[in-house]
Amino acid sequence: MKVSRRSFLGHSAALGALATMPSIAGAHSLLTEPLLDASSRLTATHWGIIRAHVEAGRLARVAPFEKDAFAPSPVIQAFMDRVYSETRVRYPMVRRDFLKNGAKSDRTQRGRGDFVRVSWDDALNLVAAELERVKKTHGNKAIHSGSTDWHSVGKLHNSHVLLRRMLGLHGGFVDNTGDFSVAEAMVILPHVIGGTEVYDQQSAWTTVLANTDLVVLWGATLFKNNQIGWEPTDHTAYEAMKALKEKGTPVVSIDPRITDTAKYFGAEWVAPRPNTDTALMLALAHTLYTEKLYDEKFVETYTVGFKKFLPYLLGTKDGQPKSPEWAEKITTVPADDIRKLARRMAKGRTMIMSGWAIQRQDHGEQSYWMLVTLASMLGQIGLPGGGFGLSYHYANGGSLTAQHAALGGISAGENPVAEHVPYARGLSDMLLNPGMTVDFNGEKITYPDIRLIYWAGGNPLSHQMDRNKQIKAWRKPETIIVNEPYWTNTAMFADIVLPANTTFERNDIVSVSEYSGRYVVAMPQLIESQYESMSDFDIFTAIS
Repeated sequence: MKVSRRSFLGHSAALGALATMPSIAGAHSLLTEPLLDASSRLTATHWGIIRAHVEAGRLARVAPFEKDAFAPSPVIQAFMDRVYSETRVRYPMVRRDFLKNGAKSDRTQRGRGDFVRVSWDDALNLVAAELERVKKTHGNKAIHSGSTDWHSVGKLHNSHVLLRRMLGLHGGFVDNTGDFSVAEAMVILPHVIGGTEVYDQQSAWTTVLANTDLVVLWGATLFKNNQIGWEPTDHTAYEAMKALKEKGTPVVSIDPRITDTAKYFGAEWVAPRPNTDTALMLALAHTLYTEKLYDEKFVETYTVGFKKFLPYLLGTKDGQPKSPEWAEKITTVPADDIRKLARRMAKGRTMIMSGWAIQRQDHGEQSYWMLVTLASMLGQIGLPGGGFGLSYHYANGGSLTAQHAALGGISAGENPVAEHVPYARGLSDMLLNPGMTVDFNGEKITYPDIRLIYWAGGNPLSHQMDRNKQIKAWRKPETIIVNEPYWTNTAMFADIVLPANTTFERNDIVSVSEYSGRYVVAMPQLIESQYESMSDFDIFTAIS
């Protein structure tokens, strides 16, 4: 069956729910035309290893790596459109008013799209001059390297590492702490369990398959999210999920939505009101305690602070027991359903697999803190197939892990400036409130007065909350510089935009995946850099 690239894009949209394993397998069988001739080259992406076929110097089509038998993502069929997108930044561009007036330009005009094409020499000289000006006038603490976002895979062309290396050699910059994905978790979990957990390897799927009686998916969409990884992913989680379904292990999905993962497993659906997860966990804990279902010995032996928590749980401190009836009014989950779920979780070996979204809210640290408390009361942390895991939906967590040497890459070097801001919360607040002192992770931090932002890799104006506030903040700095392949929202709100090339337009090397370390993949340059784009490495070298 021959399917054109265009028609398959429509088909892949229909497969977007990925509700059943056959749908993914179907996508694979649709794309298995072998590309093993001289023009076919292996390379790697966030979505896994692929074979790329080049015709007459153009990326013509791609297919999954033949050993990616589990669930190659249909998203890879969009790569051709990405490379040749009409939204590519083709040339160095400068906002017209900034080109005329520099730091005194009208910043309210950012985002209005009036840019002027300039030569690379003029663009690089302008960037260098702005870095020198801000350093000389305001010091390096007025320069912010904002990038903590996703970038094209590869050990050399890591845009946010390269940006930090260049700015560090220039005298330093204000950095971020944490990231947008798991900001609350990265702060609270080291205080609670001694590590971040959200980026750690999980209990192996083989252990879950052999020992777990009940899987509770708490805001975890394994099917959708395991298509991708920070490093190229290997999709081993899909084989494990297939085995879990075939075994018939019961699955409960706690999520406001019916997810593709829930559909695949035929999971029991518990639908709390969004952002009420902690209340639901408290009611489960209340049932475990009042019905004497909790593991008292585990709590006494392996935890600290339960006696401080108990008065709040039982309401002796505030007059409000955190009962299922109390939680029903908050979560809309019926009280009887909460009690039944607590009893099921205590009856056998339960693995709570949580997603990251439940901590992306005000006081979001409470959800993960309470999840660990709930798992501790069940007493199964450390037992095969029991406890909790916070990364089964990320980069195929739970895959078998080899003890191997890590593939090295270029380093960010040293940053002489010690100041940093919390990325998820602090970016807009910092720009709008220079000099303000705030509490963060048990310390006081003072927001610096940022005059220049340099961003490479990522699109913060698309994924951070409160867009109007962010636009207002983004018009505060004197200068914003962006390296970017596409005219994203962030690029449109910059003063200087430098065209970066894509993965397929440069040489690199990478390991697959970040947990299993199954392969090391050479990433050859497949096509010439499009238009006047350059790699981030070459851009920062030229600026330096």
